Amino acid sequence: MAKLKSVLLVDDDETTNFLNKFFIKQIDSSIVIHSVANGKEAMEFLENPDQDMEFPWLLLLDTNMPVMNGWQFLEAYETQLDERFKSNITIVMITALENEEMVRKTLADPNVKDIAQKPLSDRLFRKLFSKHF
Repeated sequence: MAKLKSVLLVDDDETTNFLNKFFIKQIDSSIVIHSVANGKEAMEFLENPDQDMEFPWLLLLDTNMPVMNGWQFLEAYETQLDERFKSNITIVMITALENEEMVRKTLADPNVKDIAQKPLSDRLFRKLFSKHF
């Protein structure tokens, strides 16, 4: 498996983004981390990535955000981005409310590789990294 190079945090909660950045940097300080506040900003970011961004990427996607939520993002992601580009991105949905129906719906999306319940922790990030990278 390839080593994780970059992470895009898609969450409107600044505290969650701060904590996620902290945990990721504790695990590997070389990972490049970007954050946006909603799905619309995430699509704009992915459509015009920084030239220095290296694959593979981890995209942590919140389900509940203003402007464009996680589900709306996934619809746009499916139709607007090239398959070769998407093959280098691992999407993990993050949610405060995890139940069987949410897990089933999330994992039914072919672009989503995993689901995690907020708040994330150092242990959970290590698990996600070892599972997907």
